Amino acid sequence: MIIFGSRTRDALVGVLFFACTLCGSTAAQRLHRLRTWFTLFFLPVFPFGHGRYVLQCAYCGGQSSMPREGAERFIADSERAQQAHLAQETLPPTGA
Repeated sequence: MIIFGSRTRDALVGVLFFACTLCGSTAAQRLHRLRTWFTLFFLPVFPFGHGRYVLQCAYCGGQSSMPREGAERFIADSERAQQAHLAQETLPPTGA
């Protein structure tokens, strides 16, 4: 007996803070990548296509789909913001 099927997996790929287009609140906007995988005996084997991107507001929970080009820009901006945040962090003073 062979058990096969498909499963959609969700991965968080980036977070930025800006005004939500649905509720208007400034909050974290999370970008998720959803991909459907072929499964064999409940184990993911290979993905179907490139998947799709969904933007979700942390305040209202509203979701909207995002095209691939916009998602790539969002990911690049998110990585730049993360690097800027890490550059601003200071290390605790070392005591002698």
